[in-house]
Amino acid sequence: MSFSPESIAGMRRLVLLVGAAVLVLVAALSIAARAQAKEAIYWNNYDAKPPSIGFADIDGSGGGKLDLAGVELGGPEGMAYDPANGRIYVTSPSEAQIVWVAVDGSGVGVLDTGTAPVESPEGIAVDPATQTVYWLNNTLEGSIGYASAAGGGGGELNTAGATISSPYPLALDTGNGRAYWVSEEGIFYANLDGSGGGSLGVPAGEGPKRVTGLNVDPAAGRIYVLGEASTGDEGVFWFNLSGVGGGTVDVTGAPYDRPSPYGLAFDPSIGRFYWGNYYAKEEGAEAFGTATLLAGGGGRIAVSTAPVSGPQDPVILKGPTGTGAPQVSRDGSTLSCSQGTWSADYPGSFVYGAPVSYAYQWLSGGQEIPGATAPTYAVPGGGSYACRVTGTNPTGSASQVSAPVVVDAPTATPVPPAGSTTPLAPASLAATLVTKKPQAVAGKVATVKVKLANRGGSASKPASLCVTLDKQAKKGLVALKCASVGVVAPGGSKVATLHVKTKPSAKGTYKLAVKVKGAAVAPLTVKVKVTAPRSKSKKK
Repeated sequence: MSFSPESIAGMRRLVLLVGAAVLVLVAALSIAARAQAKEAIYWNNYDAKPPSIGFADIDGSGGGKLDLAGVELGGPEGMAYDPANGRIYVTSPSEAQIVWVAVDGSGVGVLDTGTAPVESPEGIAVDPATQTVYWLNNTLEGSIGYASAAGGGGGELNTAGATISSPYPLALDTGNGRAYWVSEEGIFYANLDGSGGGSLGVPAGEGPKRVTGLNVDPAAGRIYVLGEASTGDEGVFWFNLSGVGGGTVDVTGAPYDRPSPYGLAFDPSIGRFYWGNYYAKEEGAEAFGTATLLAGGGGRIAVSTAPVSGPQDPVILKGPTGTGAPQVSRDGSTLSCSQGTWSADYPGSFVYGAPVSYAYQWLSGGQEIPGATAPTYAVPGGGSYACRVTGTNPTGSASQVSAPVVVDAPTATPVPPAGSTTPLAPASLAATLVTKKPQAVAGKVATVKVKLANRGGSASKPASLCVTLDKQAKKGLVALKCASVGVVAPGGSKVATLHVKTKPSAKGTYKLAVKVKGAAVAPLTVKVKVTAPRSKSKKK
């Protein structure tokens, strides 16, 4: 494969000839403005003195820079985000360390990389599922280090079978468990399970010539490259992860000046690319270029107030978006609310939009029910009920409401008209057998279900059901505890379950009586059939 990438340092020198003064104003802008944004872009300012991490709303307005006081960030080359702890991780090659900073401004530090190699780290990615940070060591020998996002557990990823000389940059395919990078001979990968790696297998002469950004879309089966193709085309181009086939993304209309674009983010949900224009110094009008999968979709993000000084390595944080409303299920008088479905994170292309927490609120007739904020709700009476689920991440919140569920009100006890002397009809209970032919294996328990219906006009007294056995039935059965039915509303009914234990020696059919205590109801005669247990055959 014909591939001769320019060194990162060499490209820096070319751009520095055009350089301008470093931006030293705008020390700290309000984080509150960022907290209200529905979508934000973060980047590192390579040319700032010292380097900084800026952020703005996705339209370039508002924002500021993150507080890095207490850490040394030198020559940053690569950024990634961990949704679980709300941290951005950025490489610091000149300090041979990985720096992290919380997007809410709550902290900053240096990642504990344990025994993992950290040598000129350039290119970084985070696997949110395993909470692992990976980085490339851009040395002649090359390697991939990794550590826990919480610190510690460091090591070196097995890259046997792949070429990793002077690797840059890095992208994760979390769907297939791979890390990808570009080296002099082409595009290579290593399996995240430590089983080694290999080559993407792009035919010679069709691979990238110069690369400054890389990401993976596992769902589409593509790897996207920012830089220059072997054909001389500038911009964003792609290869199938199968190694066969590829194409070019039209960047017409976007600011793009070789060799300045650095870092590539891609949002598969809208098919949009973002890259940083390193040549943008104090003037933020062309800080970021954008393109889409559709021809002629190029554009720009002009940063108005946040610091811009050699911007690169964009990371996109989006507020949650609902993609499927929650569903309400019912079990008796208890309603349960599902979580619904939501926008996803795309760690392979540095775009993040999944919720990290969920809040529940039950509604009745469209109005909030005070205190009903759990995923389940015990319905106190009839009405129309729905649940609202709110997904939240550091960038924002969004809500989805379920379809309403109508719960019928229990039949109320009739109340005589005011002044009426006509008494209500008394309660009248009737018992019917639900389990028509109860049976059990000898030594097991037989269940008998009985329904009590109130056909009167008043609520019944508390009732219970009990089993009585005659002399013959006692030879094979044992009556267990009575079953409480409670009060039965007028026009209503309740089902109670009785348990009858069968003796190991029982066999045949036994008669028993079910009596209602608390009401004048004729006993029910029930026949329980008991069968012998199956004999166990021995294996030959």
